[in-house]
Amino acid sequence: MTDKIYGECRVRLNYGSLVKLTVLLGFCAGLFAVPLLLLTSLGNTYGLLNLVAGAPVAGAFTGLLLAILGSPVYTWWTVRTHGQRFTGTFQINSDSALPAQENEHRG
Repeated sequence: MTDKIYGECRVRLNYGSLVKLTVLLGFCAGLFAVPLLLLTSLGNTYGLLNLVAGAPVAGAFTGLLLAILGSPVYTWWTVRTHGQRFTGTFQINSDSALPAQENEHRG
């Protein structure tokens, strides 16, 4: 593997990736909210089952709704700021690289 590893990048997600990311984040938020919600519904066994099954689904639906409604703002903001700045460990997939002219136009 000869690809470089980077510690910082700028990203401007397309619509499909934005939807996937927000649905995943919403699902995870709903999943991790279950223990907190369980504490508030301690004597209701029917509600308990609905809560455990429904919270992740409701979170994913909320993430989808936020992606649909928020994508114009996200697009406007990332064009204005030239993408979002992320830090971490990133590796560029050389098989998905953009042609040089497209890369200059987008960056």
